[in-house]
Amino acid sequence: MIQYKESALYPRHRQRIAENFSRAAKTYDSAATLQRIVARKAMLGLPSVLELERVLDLGSGTGSQTVELQQRYPGAQVVGMDMAMGMLQHAQRQLSEPAFSWCAGDIEALPFASDCFDLVFSSLAIQWCESLTSVLQEVQRILKPGGYFVFSSLASGSLMELAQAWRKVDGYSHINHYETLDVQTQQVAASGFESGSLKQQAEVLHYPDVNVLLKELRALGVNTVTEGARQGLMTRRRLLAFRDAYETLRVPAGLPLTYQVVYGVLRKPR
Repeated sequence: MIQYKESALYPRHRQRIAENFSRAAKTYDSAATLQRIVARKAMLGLPSVLELERVLDLGSGTGSQTVELQQRYPGAQVVGMDMAMGMLQHAQRQLSEPAFSWCAGDIEALPFASDCFDLVFSSLAIQWCESLTSVLQEVQRILKPGGYFVFSSLASGSLMELAQAWRKVDGYSHINHYETLDVQTQQVAASGFESGSLKQQAEVLHYPDVNVLLKELRALGVNTVTEGARQGLMTRRRLLAFRDAYETLRVPAGLPLTYQVVYGVLRKPR
């Protein structure tokens, strides 16, 4: 039986992120092209050991990866945790089998007892956290000795085309800050985890026009700007200026949007 502890209330800007993802629950899967690509690659790092008792999908969203984890480890109890209640409710409606359980919580203050999971998986969720260091501390706390943390996140250089186009409009980047791979590598090295691998790979999507690009970001709920980023009132004039600026970046495949994805496989020492 997994034990739970009370999570701290979300900070104001984290609550805004949770609300945006909750609103996006019904449209998320239809727009989650990048998320599917990245999750599939992240899962290549999953351990081949099949006799796992408890597995946690951290930032489980609509439960797509939660299902894959249960299929990969059929004997395990799989827990999906997310900070967005809308996502959890959507997942629970789709997946009500006893093999799954669902929990609301903050990644930086996990509502679980220490040493209770064999594997923690997280794909494109921890970049929304304040500090990778605190995430690593919490994940290491809840893992059993010898347990695995397999994850994907974002690094500096992500959404660079979006930032470049907005700078031509108002001088602001309009995107969130992501640490470089070097900084993330240092944080992992200081965490006490055994580092199996930590690598960065660019994933580039292409869109026919700016409207489709912005619609997809809204459908995914990832259009939230956290504290430290700047975003003024959206007017038709500014949107047209943004569109014109982005069009200068067009390539034969369409308008590019680049994500610098970090893939990690870590293990808690025995």
